Amino acid sequence: MAPLHRLAPSGCELQLDEWNSRHGRPSGRCFAFSATVIMEQLTPQVMHKLVFTILVHGLPDPQMPIAYEVLLEALNHPNPQVRELAVVALAELAVPPLKRVAALARALRDPAARVRRRAARALGDFGTQAAPALPELIAGLKDPDLSVRRDCAGALGRFGPAASPAIPGLVALLSEPETRCRVVAATALKRIGPAAVPALLEKLRQNNPVARPRCIAVLSYLAPDDPEVAEALREAEVYKAEDDDHALSATVVVCPPMVEAVAS
Repeated sequence: MAPLHRLAPSGCELQLDEWNSRHGRPSGRCFAFSATVIMEQLTPQVMHKLVFTILVHGLPDPQMPIAYEVLLEALNHPNPQVRELAVVALAELAVPPLKRVAALARALRDPAARVRRRAARALGDFGTQAAPALPELIAGLKDPDLSVRRDCAGALGRFGPAASPAIPGLVALLSEPETRCRVVAATALKRIGPAAVPALLEKLRQNNPVARPRCIAVLSYLAPDDPEVAEALREAEVYKAEDDDHALSATVVVCPPMVEAVAS
């Protein structure tokens, strides 16, 4: 595995050597340099290469702390692609999980949706180890970007019952116009378990035609023998039948002129 200074391409290595020389340290060693100073000296193109190289190359254990600092600073980089690469690298870096989770939770507040989405997915891979990021993931259920909302819901589903504080936000996603988002939210609610039943019943009784099918499916899965749930499901079927009748009536109103036109 290569030392960090070997991972830095061309101009990056030269700048690190120059910094070390100016501070009386041997050229080609970077154990003591400041990540902030690196960021100030490197061009955006070299910084992009440095983060990418940390991502794809193995590092010896003594280099992990400085790599972690470099990646933390990269989360402030003006280029969203660099920040996204930093998130991917942080998720895989061999440092304690809590340190990585803290950095990824910070990335959930990034101005770029692509970075927030990547951070949500990475946090989901930690499962319950990402519990400190639960507030940020719950806040992400209201993100202005649909894909971020969906990926935060997917990450929360990996927590199981520990994600019960997210129930209101997940239930709200059952009204999303995108089918995939509704499916992901419903799956997360199934994994949370019976604690989601009261909120699902309340949502079902709002008679929202978009949310209704997922509410019925999750309630049938979580509490099929609960009398209150059984009654609510029967009422929902009545509402669904009424909606189908209204849709059919609308079709009948439109059809006669078309039939007359064909007959003539």
